[in-house]
Amino acid sequence: MNITFDQAKAFCQVVDFGGYAKAAEKLNKSHSSLIYLIQNLESECGVELFNRKNYKNKLTPQGQTVYLKCLEILKKVDELKDVCIQFHDHWEASLKIIYDGILPLSPFIEIYKQFKNEHIPTQVQTYTDYLYDVESTFNKLEADIMISVVPVENQKLKRIFLNPIKMILVAHKDHPIHHKNKKWALSELQSFYFLTVRSVQNLGLNTHEFEQAASFYLSDFSFKKEAIMKKIGFGWLPQHLIENELQSKTLLPVKWERKSETQIQPVLYSRKTLQSGNALKLVTDLLTQE
Repeated sequence: MNITFDQAKAFCQVVDFGGYAKAAEKLNKSHSSLIYLIQNLESECGVELFNRKNYKNKLTPQGQTVYLKCLEILKKVDELKDVCIQFHDHWEASLKIIYDGILPLSPFIEIYKQFKNEHIPTQVQTYTDYLYDVESTFNKLEADIMISVVPVENQKLKRIFLNPIKMILVAHKDHPIHHKNKKWALSELQSFYFLTVRSVQNLGLNTHEFEQAASFYLSDFSFKKEAIMKKIGFGWLPQHLIENELQSKTLLPVKWERKSETQIQPVLYSRKTLQSGNALKLVTDLLTQE
């Protein structure tokens, strides 16, 4: 079977204009050439597309089905043309982003929304990992963009500093750590379970004594939050992940001799060899704004 685009287009035009004359004028083709195209389409499909009794070009049931399918073909071709035009305008075919799971999801949702709403042809793929595994995954996937909160080994990458993430040392309001209205000494806090995500010693947090002998190592911050909500222990959580719990005072900052709040610095990295297309620029702008 060899159905061509010209056959599908000719057939749809004849149906849409209600006859060969107007369709031929629209397509700038002769009447006979349209008849030839549609006869060949009927031959390929093995059915009659028009009920030609009484000289009326009325679609047969089979013709109606073929007509709808031909409309789909024309639509897909138009979409393909748009995509090719956008690629010509320097939109990348794909963009891989790997980011640390401590970051909020909202900027990445905004990226997907904007790409969808503006019909941008670039396929955006996002992946999450944590701490030093972010760079490892970046290299493994040959990703285009990496957002890390720890120093990276590759010093040949372009870098842009993003907005800091506020971290708060918290425990559930009913945890024993809040039973005394006092500032705990470091040695006293070590009697409580400290929860951490893998190793965070290079995040610049002031609990490195706890981190070296952590009671529980968890896979991600959502799991860590759940454990803290169940009063298993205390630990650092990003403010954006616990806004509601802080507002309702379900989670409370831990009072101790050091600060219970600090900031960590996410950095956006991209390859210097990567040609800066429109998608990379747009993603960088959106993440920088967030």
